[in-house]
Amino acid sequence: MYKILVVDDEPRVCIGIRNFLLSSDMNISVVETALNGFEAIDYLRMDRYDLVLTDIQMSRMSGLELMETIYLEQPNLPVIVISAHENFEFATKSLRLGARDYLVKPVQQAELLRVVRSVLVEKEEAGKLALEQTMRKRSSDAAEAERRREILMELVTERGLSNKDYDELVAELGDQIKGPNYGIVSVRLDLSRGGFSNKAMVLQDRKLLKYAALNLFEESLSEWNGLTLGGFGNELIGIVQPNDRDLAGQGFTLQSQMHFIGQFVSNNFKQYLNLDATIGISSLRDDVALLPKLMEEAVSAAEWKKLHPEQNVFHYEDIAAQESLNMVGWMAKVEECVRRLKSDSDSERIVQDMVQALNDLGQESEQVHSYFGMLVYRVYGLLLDNGQGNGVSIRRFDPEVYFRDMSVPGKLDRLPSYVDEAGRTLRELAREREMTILARIMGYIRQHYRNPELKIQDIAAEAHFSPAYFGYWFKRETKKNVWDYVTELRIEEAKRLLVTTPKKRYEIAYEVGYESPEHFSRMFKRYAGVSPADYRKEGQGEYD
Repeated sequence: MYKILVVDDEPRVCIGIRNFLLSSDMNISVVETALNGFEAIDYLRMDRYDLVLTDIQMSRMSGLELMETIYLEQPNLPVIVISAHENFEFATKSLRLGARDYLVKPVQQAELLRVVRSVLVEKEEAGKLALEQTMRKRSSDAAEAERRREILMELVTERGLSNKDYDELVAELGDQIKGPNYGIVSVRLDLSRGGFSNKAMVLQDRKLLKYAALNLFEESLSEWNGLTLGGFGNELIGIVQPNDRDLAGQGFTLQSQMHFIGQFVSNNFKQYLNLDATIGISSLRDDVALLPKLMEEAVSAAEWKKLHPEQNVFHYEDIAAQESLNMVGWMAKVEECVRRLKSDSDSERIVQDMVQALNDLGQESEQVHSYFGMLVYRVYGLLLDNGQGNGVSIRRFDPEVYFRDMSVPGKLDRLPSYVDEAGRTLRELAREREMTILARIMGYIRQHYRNPELKIQDIAAEAHFSPAYFGYWFKRETKKNVWDYVTELRIEEAKRLLVTTPKKRYEIAYEVGYESPEHFSRMFKRYAGVSPADYRKEGQGEYD
């Protein structure tokens, strides 16, 4: 059963085409009519249609503008243009935008039937073919991607491979393994929060974010013939193959390229996904058989994050001789404490353990001062990272202020309170940040929903999002489609006006953003369940 939308500012044309199509033998169940482009967009956002027939010259929004909006939001929806003008420029633009045909009024019924039937049959056949091709391609691509991942995982983890094994694996990858130098980039993503709302991630969001991060990682390493794969959990692995060319005319040596790679990847994650990541960079070798060793180096380098939480990029050659197991153990506790604060988990027990560990060191020990400072300044740094631009005061958490003039025993006694208060403030900051962007968008929509020409591009621009991403983001944040929200605002305001004022239907329609009273009535009944007249009678009883 097909659903068709007819758009024309002449009601008799709409009705004539609707009646003719419904009486045909093409299994058409619904033909909806719209008197302008904005009405048409409303219908297209509420329901799915198989075909749109539109006039080209209409007031407020032309058929060409309507087509641009359709192909932005539903690029596979076929459109047939019907115009009273044999204008070559109109026809050319229509076909360039993707119109399936351009008919000139008055249209012969047989010709209209032929074109509509052709488009619907083509759409149905294309849908079946696309589904078959998609399923085959997905199966093939999935198998190929999985095999590629297996090969790369073997190359970076298996130490017992023979030369023959390496030759076979490299040959299977084709020209992806180029050399002459090899390095490993190990990435550990912080998937507890991410995206520009910086909200806590549920499992499905974490999967999507890791997928996006893997694509960005691959793109970031393309300059160095990078090969990437997803590791376990929040891990990404990259094989880079830099050479000694003058990279982009900047005079980078091999070693400086490796330093640049780490910073470049870290900055991209932050800029494009608002995602924190720890980057471990191995040394460079000219033998593909040394990849497992390089993998161990990169992982070891990433562990240095526990010693230097303010840093994100670590190079094996810079830290190989500096590791301190005692320090690493303490910093692991610090990071666990911070992780719990970020995830709103109970941090009381681990803080008690840390206080006990500091007491065990002896209150006069130099390590106590050092370890205590690492913890409190890490927590304070976390507050600073999340408090920029917020109204919550965090100055009082400066350790120089909070623990001023205290002895070591006094500091240790106050430490649990410090961490607990910091955790509550951190959660307050996070809630405030999450609401800032959404509140701005909601305010913009409430200010402009009465505008009948409001488009998703206008709303998305307010948040500096692309229209496609904005639609996804808004639904994730509010559990509502953006146009459902806009329509609900319009209908709620219409309800108020119906009950509290004597305004006519057409006056209310214009006031809440609808150019056509008939279209307003259809939208109102769809959302309110009754007609505007019936709603007024039930709610007011006086005005007709």
